[in-house]
Amino acid sequence: MFTGVIHYRRAQRTDFDAIRAILTASGLSAPEPDRAGLRRFRRIVADLGGDLYLADATARVVGVVHVSYARHLISGPRARLELLVVAPDVRRRGIGRGLATWAAMRARRRGCTALRCGDAETDDGRAFLSNVGWRRAGEEFMFDLTDPTQ
Repeated sequence: MFTGVIHYRRAQRTDFDAIRAILTASGLSAPEPDRAGLRRFRRIVADLGGDLYLADATARVVGVVHVSYARHLISGPRARLELLVVAPDVRRRGIGRGLATWAAMRARRRGCTALRCGDAETDDGRAFLSNVGWRRAGEEFMFDLTDPTQ
């Protein structure tokens, strides 16, 4: 586990550079710091149909999780994990597990019965999802939110 204290908080407009730095350090695509990229980021932060939360350790952003939600007339609300990334220098310390748990808790509060995501891009990502309780469901991974033990 990470030795520092982790706080989970909703992302703010001022977190753009910190999130961009984590994505870049992780070798992932990051939004451009131009007008269009900043506008898209502000819309995501303000979007009530999604959660963009950060893991903050001693005033340093060390992880980010983004979950989107969709309402459905018949089957009820659905949650989708869009992004979960931890800064490379603090990986394997429980931060990713904490973000995954936080995302599941938020999705349960919204009445979702499962949290889904596409196939992880790497073997490490697939192993991580399996280790934190996700299971394969066809071409994607699923986390059962109705299981009281999780």
